[in-house]
Amino acid sequence: MRALAGADPGSRWESRLIRSAHPVVARVVDAAVSGRAVVRVPGVGVLVADPAVARTVLTDPDRFAKNGPGSSGALWTPVLGERVLLNMEGHEHHALRRSLSDLFSSRVVREVCDAAAGPLVQAAAASLRRGEDVDVVRLAREVSSAAIGVVVGLDRDTPPAVLLRASDAIESMVSWRTRSFDDAAVARARSALAVVQDAAESAHAARASDTVMGRLARQGVSLDDARSLAAALFLTGTGTVSCALPRIAGQLADAGLLTPGGPSSCDVDDVVAEGLRMTTPSLATLRRCVRATELGGVRMGADERVVVLLWWATRRDGGFEPGRPATGDLRHLWFGAGSHFCLGAPLALAELRAMTSMLLDVAGEEGLVVSSRRAARRVLVPRYAELTVRTQGVGEPGERHGHGTGDGRPLHPASRSA
Repeated sequence: MRALAGADPGSRWESRLIRSAHPVVARVVDAAVSGRAVVRVPGVGVLVADPAVARTVLTDPDRFAKNGPGSSGALWTPVLGERVLLNMEGHEHHALRRSLSDLFSSRVVREVCDAAAGPLVQAAAASLRRGEDVDVVRLAREVSSAAIGVVVGLDRDTPPAVLLRASDAIESMVSWRTRSFDDAAVARARSALAVVQDAAESAHAARASDTVMGRLARQGVSLDDARSLAAALFLTGTGTVSCALPRIAGQLADAGLLTPGGPSSCDVDDVVAEGLRMTTPSLATLRRCVRATELGGVRMGADERVVVLLWWATRRDGGFEPGRPATGDLRHLWFGAGSHFCLGAPLALAELRAMTSMLLDVAGEEGLVVSSRRAARRVLVPRYAELTVRTQGVGEPGERHGHGTGDGRPLHPASRSA
């Protein structure tokens, strides 16, 4: 298995982000899966760090379910109720997903992304062309918040900080050790989610054709299901999308692809796909073993917890290489697999495509450097606390070449493989 640390700067920064987010867990997991792709860790569960075995777990709900004791679905049931995409299996889950499929058609996704990302991305591009610093972390958080706001029907005048505070509040409640919420935590979670679900309820009741929730109401989707979708999208999408873009930007910089003319050979879809493969914002996903079975040579009992280590499973030898296709078991694994494959993947990809395209366009014209970056500490989803970019030629002479390491020193091309 590939260790956390890699030889190239992009891999080293990814390792730093993981370890800053989870200082102890990251090292324990890395040590546990360094020799075996499937291993039992007492008190944690059976860890899976192989893409083929991971896909087997995610595509076999008869043996590995997302609801029941120890699963992520069970964690959210007291907060959101029994009928939520996150905690459903079988026919009802399939029927609910099918009723929501139109929500992520190419037309709807384009409309949502244009409304949410368009003005923010254009403003960031203008700032860069004026020679100003742009914090990609802040941009991504505002875009992802705006997109979810459009989906759930939040008032357009509501500042992005409202949803961001709610997202941060929910994230702070969950760790690798969290198996359930007590009554006080359930109340806090419901309070944080109220802004999302109340907006979805109002939009659903209005039945307006220019809102996503209104369209669902017109299609006969119930209020409970609409509220369920709003909560699920908020919980799974806001943090991961906002964390992914800065990490992709860091990968581009460390690979030397933000220099003038450098991005010309890069297809934005390839960049986003490989960026997601390298970063895999959702570190892990949980399943419950339904009955006694064997997995990767490990015997498991009923109700034992399976921890599918997505970040570890999607890593492979070699650094960030846009254009190298992820095929077979690795394909789209960062979005999961099987019946719980990320429903919001089309919207997430559209947001990331819009922001990444802007960075590549500006870099192709003037070149971009990472002037500063800093890893966030002790957070659920590994991320940068800050990643600031500016056009080349701005700032001190040493910052006009190469790519910033985040500690004030430029990373020159000659040192990229150090």
